[in-house]
Amino acid sequence: MLGRGLTKRRIFIALLLIIALFAVLGDKGLIDLYRVRGELDGIQTYNRALEKENREIEKEIALLKGDRRYIEHIAKKELGMIRKNEVIYKIRPGE
Repeated sequence: MLGRGLTKRRIFIALLLIIALFAVLGDKGLIDLYRVRGELDGIQTYNRALEKENREIEKEIALLKGDRRYIEHIAKKELGMIRKNEVIYKIRPGE
């Protein structure tokens, strides 16, 4: 009788160890959980950066829709445009 009790106890302990191994190492176990949390943190950081970029683009859209001075600034800066009667002086280095 004592031998059967020890055998049942060993089987029970072995099953607990197997379950613990699956909980830690198995698919969707603790190691997988930590990996997924790391991925989630990276994705959330990327999303925050995209949200910030979107807000900046929305501000620029609003300026382009309604701020004539901003539109003129962009036209001069990016397109090299000038108004009538404006003069541009280009100074060459070394002259």
